[in-house]
Amino acid sequence: MEDVERLGFAAEGRQQSEIAPCSAEIRLLSPAERQLARLADGPPILIVAIDTEAEFDWNGPFLRSQTSVRNVRNQGMAQEIFDRFGVRPVYLVDYAVATQAEGYLPLREIRESNRCEIGAHLHPWITPPFDEPLSNRTSFSHNLSPLLQEEKLSRLTDAIISNLRVRPISYRAGRYGVGEEIASLLYSLDYTVDMSVQPGIDMRHRDGPDFRKAPNSPYWFGTRDPLLEIPAGAGFIGLLGSPALPKSVSVQIYKQIARPRLNRLRSLGVFARLHLLERIPLTPEGVTLSELRRLTTALLSRGQRVFVFSYHSSSLLPGNTEYVQSGSDLSQFLARIAGYLEFFMGECGGISTTPRELRDSLVKSAAPG
Repeated sequence: MEDVERLGFAAEGRQQSEIAPCSAEIRLLSPAERQLARLADGPPILIVAIDTEAEFDWNGPFLRSQTSVRNVRNQGMAQEIFDRFGVRPVYLVDYAVATQAEGYLPLREIRESNRCEIGAHLHPWITPPFDEPLSNRTSFSHNLSPLLQEEKLSRLTDAIISNLRVRPISYRAGRYGVGEEIASLLYSLDYTVDMSVQPGIDMRHRDGPDFRKAPNSPYWFGTRDPLLEIPAGAGFIGLLGSPALPKSVSVQIYKQIARPRLNRLRSLGVFARLHLLERIPLTPEGVTLSELRRLTTALLSRGQRVFVFSYHSSSLLPGNTEYVQSGSDLSQFLARIAGYLEFFMGECGGISTTPRELRDSLVKSAAPG
């Protein structure tokens, strides 16, 4: 997305003090500040997390007016699949969904029948107070001051409590925009789970966070009551994605072959076909069922137990994301969701849980006695 100056935006309520200074690197909790969660022996675990949000142009400017939530009515089609497999997804809800009846009423019905959990998903450009300029940089929450982040998340949390009638405990930052202040932010509003980490990517070139060193497995962090990080599902596979190599090496190689100049020569496809390196996110968006199976099998062989399967709610309204442009695309999208759940629950012998349930079980298993 273009920069605010090139788009000619007027900065609404511009207060430079509300924008965090640029950092050379966002460590998102150093290894000394986190501890991998210890899971009891058992089957692989799946969490389905849906970024439940307004429709907006991913390739256009960030606009405060893009708050349509027509897509939420279509979530019932996916929920039927989840119900069939006994999956209770977590709907991570943004401010537009939480404040418009068209958004929150369908979700409230699902939640009140105990078929899902509700979490929070912060898109700063549509969440008041609007004390920052509109730009690519400020679309990542961690680039705002901690005070402004807290004010926005507080407004979102209050809307969820009021209209969805539940206090959320799970949080995912829009565009995965989290930094070192995330622990104090979650503590201030009684959240206990973060789901904002996207392992193996470095988005600093566009003012985003750096997750090169982030683990793929859940971990504890924070200085008070333990907060649980449940990273998004993704992984490197292939010879150059082997766990024998440091993840930072795989990330750097992938960044190089993904550069536009090289990728015009289809470098990503060549490396994938030669089984050298692939980065596959665990999502039905732009990923085939074969790729999802291949990724899951590889990660299981490395001992990974917790998998997070995610998509954007707007993909269920054709024409709103690049992944679903037609009714036919939508049918294939839903079929991939069903196909993956059948594979995970059947061939992998997996089970499904929710962020709250996972944290509760980890806390209970760690308690003395």
